[in-house]
Amino acid sequence: MRSTDVLLVTRDEETASTVCSALESSSSIVSTNVCKDIAELRACLSQSRTAAGSAAVVVDIDHDPLRVLCDLSKVAAAHPGMRCIVLSKDFSEKLALEAMQAGARHFLRKSSIASELDKVLQRLLSHETETTRVLGDVVSVFSCSGGCGTTTVAINLANELRLASSNRVLIVDLDQCYGSVSTHLGITGRYGIGHILGRQPPIDRHLIESSAISHVEGLDVLLSPASAEADRSQPLNYENLTRALEACRESYRYVVVDAPRVPAQIAADLAAVSRFAVVVFQLTVKDVTFSRSVMSLFADSGIAAERLLPLANRVRRRGPLLKLEDGKRVIGTNSMYRIRSDWSTAMKSINRGQPLAKVARGSGLRRDFKKLAARIHRWTENGN
Repeated sequence: MRSTDVLLVTRDEETASTVCSALESSSSIVSTNVCKDIAELRACLSQSRTAAGSAAVVVDIDHDPLRVLCDLSKVAAAHPGMRCIVLSKDFSEKLALEAMQAGARHFLRKSSIASELDKVLQRLLSHETETTRVLGDVVSVFSCSGGCGTTTVAINLANELRLASSNRVLIVDLDQCYGSVSTHLGITGRYGIGHILGRQPPIDRHLIESSAISHVEGLDVLLSPASAEADRSQPLNYENLTRALEACRESYRYVVVDAPRVPAQIAADLAAVSRFAVVVFQLTVKDVTFSRSVMSLFADSGIAAERLLPLANRVRRRGPLLKLEDGKRVIGTNSMYRIRSDWSTAMKSINRGQPLAKVARGSGLRRDFKKLAARIHRWTENGN
């Protein structure tokens, strides 16, 4: 068993002191880092260069058990191999079951911390499987206004990630209003993401693969309810979204989520389980102002700045209301990615129902998407 760090989530100083004392003489624990809440835990996991799946996490739920377990389940969905122990002053079968459903491996009374915590951690860390599942990465694409080109970005980013990685990529269309992915790619199907989210758990990779529509080899789509024939009256049950994305990650190297019109809290939850959150806007006062609000929402939810990718779409050399540097200043970022404005090439892609790599391989517009995908692929391959 290798040595490891422990992440402790608690607001109670006495609990923090007891846990640190119980682990300070352990031969398998290097250090204990204290987070005040789940948002801070999420940030610590995302900033770590080591595999988050091997993290040892101890979570005190007494502050607000149901809320903490709900938030913990989202972190567990993003890091399925995480070894988590839940601490509580009281014990009940119902609470223990809810903790297990949230992703905990063990439920421990606080009165037993001194005598049992180290033993439990050693047992969990020693039971690492020899064949660890390799899960894909989620990249979510958010919009700051209608018509800013989110779907075009999602489709071409997904296709370029497929080409860069030589692996399977899935596009998930969460646009309940229009379902533009199917229109853009000229595909139809009976079931989609609405069917997946409407199911009772378990939601597994076999369900995902049987519901996805293939566009080309290695590029599949989960249609929105607006496009899937059997899902048009099916509302999106966002409670199952993290479970569905975890199942998607089992079959696909990248899962690109087109999320142009999701509620603010759902957007924050989706960004939290994503490796990268791409925020698409045009260089207008309205879009840049709204993008600043979106970025602030994500930052306040504990999402690390390096996982947020502001993307200025349809950038022109002349004529925009704002310059690129003005946009950076308003949003409060030093890095901003750009996609040039090339209306005729973009329309050629849409009219032919194919990504840019197929219909305009040598275009500057395609090169912009290729460059962005190459950066994301390099970051994910390097474990950043």
